[in-house]
Amino acid sequence: MNHRARVTLSALIAAVSLGVGGPASADVTIWGSVSPQNPADPWDLGLDRLRVGTGAVEVTDGGTLISPGATLWASYDPGLILIDGYGSTWINNGSIEIGDDLESRIVIRNGAEAITDDLVVGIRGDRYHGRVLVEGYDATLTSRTTAYIGTMGHGTLELRQGASFFSHDVYFGGIFGPSCGTCTGEAIITGTATRWVSTGEFVLGLRSRGLLDIRSGQLSTVNARIGGDDLMSSRASVRGWGGTWTNQGLLQVGSNHGYGALTVGAYGTLITDDAEIRSELGGGFVKVNDVYASWLNSGDVSIFASLTQSPSLLIDKGASVRIGGLLRTALLFNGYPYLGPSVRLAKGDLVAGAIEVDAGDFDFAGGRLETGSFVGDLANTQAGELSVGEVHPSTVIAGSYSQGPGAALSITVAASSSSPLLHVDGEVNLDGALEVLPAAGSASFQEGDTIVLLSWSGDLTGTFAAVNIALPLAPGLAWDTSALYTTGEITVVTAT
Repeated sequence: MNHRARVTLSALIAAVSLGVGGPASADVTIWGSVSPQNPADPWDLGLDRLRVGTGAVEVTDGGTLISPGATLWASYDPGLILIDGYGSTWINNGSIEIGDDLESRIVIRNGAEAITDDLVVGIRGDRYHGRVLVEGYDATLTSRTTAYIGTMGHGTLELRQGASFFSHDVYFGGIFGPSCGTCTGEAIITGTATRWVSTGEFVLGLRSRGLLDIRSGQLSTVNARIGGDDLMSSRASVRGWGGTWTNQGLLQVGSNHGYGALTVGAYGTLITDDAEIRSELGGGFVKVNDVYASWLNSGDVSIFASLTQSPSLLIDKGASVRIGGLLRTALLFNGYPYLGPSVRLAKGDLVAGAIEVDAGDFDFAGGRLETGSFVGDLANTQAGELSVGEVHPSTVIAGSYSQGPGAALSITVAASSSSPLLHVDGEVNLDGALEVLPAAGSASFQEGDTIVLLSWSGDLTGTFAAVNIALPLAPGLAWDTSALYTTGEITVVTAT
């Protein structure tokens, strides 16, 4: 924003807020290049489209503006449409379009309300920028049909300090048909009581770039998509106390081009039904990698990657990812070479109902993993912890299991059992630590109680470097681990 435009716009907002202007009623004021003229309250423009150039329209103190469409386009100094205060209302039965190179903007604040059919933020190409600001508790903007943000010019929508935006279809940063293929659409949602509810299609950058930044605010969408290409990759982030993105249906990251990024930062939360990540050359990914960052997915997560050396799903820095259904990986295109892991668990928790991965597709570098089943070879050879029995009653690995000296196997036990808590349908190579822990509310084990901790169908090599059994016992009893590497059992015996 150039200095002259900034100073002029600030002065303009201050002037209209103080009631300095031209023809006015008690609640509607216009100044400068505005068409039509002669405001009233309510000011119903009938069939005349509202056009604001270097000037301003202010609706305050419960005033009402009714228009069949509106365009804000200034030529030498910025323009402004300001809807301010509880009871102040703008009803637009058509499209609102805004964009120039002078920092003109539409501002809805302090309990005011604006309702429109289409909202077009950014018009006339990549030389121009449209801006809409909704701020303050109970300030509300509603787009009943379609919101275009940065599709026909650069566009920014900012919601903050308890404001609300209700929309249907939303497109960021370029769509098919007449549009700006190099434009950027950006939305910023700031504040714990700030929310955006979208009920239709939500596309963040289908052709060019879309940027979405949720900072302690809340976003609700349906079947959202994050797209773009290698030159105009779209990005979304969720962070801050209360920062939450909830998506019903399928969340797609990477769209059909394999480019698009979603980051869940410190204290942020992503809530989804199902998710799909498409990554080509590492261009599509989800990162959950900061303190108290969490992703809660009730259904399945599918990752399709090719020609990538970086993970498409990264869990690090103590973050948590919980997948109720299946986490699976596959090649994005058949025949393209695979260069690196699609999933990396570095530091944090990954809990999934089931996991299916191709060879080398899962990098268990650290953190805690728990799943009901794992299809593929699981290499826990770095600093990870495989947890069994805490969330899922048992775990089956359809492949081999190897554990390194810095890794651990943690098994939570509720009672004696003849069925293995961990079954490996393949070879087992052991090192590191075994921790056997009691489930909440567990009673003391008695003499003769046996627990089958693990079983395997192939060869077993190695032993645990350390075994810690923390299960409660009646006085005078001990655990016999002599059969641990033959039958996988431990048994309660009389202490000697």
